[in-house]
Amino acid sequence: MKYKKPTPQDLRRVNRAEILRKIYFEGPISRLEVSQQIGISPATVTNIVNALLEKKILIESGIKRSEGGRPSTLITINPDYGYFFGIEVGETFIQVELFDILFNSCQGASYPLVEPQINSRQIVSGMLQGIEEVMKKAGIQEKDVIGAGIGFPGMVDPAKGVSIFTPNWGWHNVSITSALRKRLSIPMYLDNGAKAMAMGEALFGAGRGVNNLAVLLVGTGVGSGIITGRELFRGSSNNAGEFGHTTLNVDGPLCRCGSHGCMEVYIGANGIIDRYCGLIHDEKQPSRGDQAAFIQYLIAEAERGKPEAVQTIDETIRYLGVSIANLINAVNPELLLLGGWSGLLLGVKYLTRIEEVVSRYALQQSLAKTTIRLCQLGQGAVAKGAAALVLEHFFETAGESEAFMVGGEAIDKASKA
Repeated sequence: MKYKKPTPQDLRRVNRAEILRKIYFEGPISRLEVSQQIGISPATVTNIVNALLEKKILIESGIKRSEGGRPSTLITINPDYGYFFGIEVGETFIQVELFDILFNSCQGASYPLVEPQINSRQIVSGMLQGIEEVMKKAGIQEKDVIGAGIGFPGMVDPAKGVSIFTPNWGWHNVSITSALRKRLSIPMYLDNGAKAMAMGEALFGAGRGVNNLAVLLVGTGVGSGIITGRELFRGSSNNAGEFGHTTLNVDGPLCRCGSHGCMEVYIGANGIIDRYCGLIHDEKQPSRGDQAAFIQYLIAEAERGKPEAVQTIDETIRYLGVSIANLINAVNPELLLLGGWSGLLLGVKYLTRIEEVVSRYALQQSLAKTTIRLCQLGQGAVAKGAAALVLEHFFETAGESEAFMVGGEAIDKASKA
């Protein structure tokens, strides 16, 4: 491979992203402190900060006095610069959240997906309805929005905004962002939901400040997001982290991906429910369509000592512990976070028991360096993480049009303002 020497523009973009990131997370801060802490010359920091002040991305926010020296002007992010949308497309719902630039939640909307067969028109219509409803409630317009991130199930192509393979709906190569762009001019970014959740936890949740992080999302489906060196590990085609489709039993039940014995058929919500229904005909159980209510019912019945519920929960804890151990053995993270709606329901109640199983199956050398915790952002982790993916693009572009690529098309937010 031919080595391409970085251009001055490349170096400036990298420096600007580091400076903006530093000020965003640690401001108010002086130019000199930025220079000293990230190792970029004071002159470069001053030039870049001044340009960001002109764009109104940054503002001056006070004076820091020092003994024996000149007072320093403090710089921080402009809290009125704009908003981010974070959208979670789950297998049974769509959640739309609006965040201000400091990631305070402003408005939200949620829609169930109850139809037996889901098509792309329903998903796009639900997202559009949510975005338009939330903007109306918040009293903002499209020009006020920096970008929208979408956390999507299955395999996706972020550069093209395409769902490559969504096994739960049988989709192949379905364009998402181009359909949204027919109605909205907001810059949009599509990625896998587990990756979005990992980024959200890394920037704003339990994984903040951790260099090597693994997040296991357990809901209807199962996925993972892996962060190494503070960056998402994507693999050669953005499919790294499809941990739900690694094999626990080669002779196991058929998975919807077409393989057998995948992790998902044992710890995904449908797999858990299938095991319980195979043990008993329970007239009191919730509808299978309400998976969250069903898992909550199972946990409650197990606590009451109902044998079939106890057996189902015991098996789920064992499979979940083995799955976490496999992820630790494969990735060797500093921190492993368990999340997703079902993962949190199980983790809140049984984390100690899950950890006991992990200790039996994980390599002790790896486990000794790994802390296991629950995701901190809760049920909104994917939506917030999807918005955080756009924040990362914002750091890299600082409002410039050339890098805000959505579905192969450059979107210039500045030109809309």
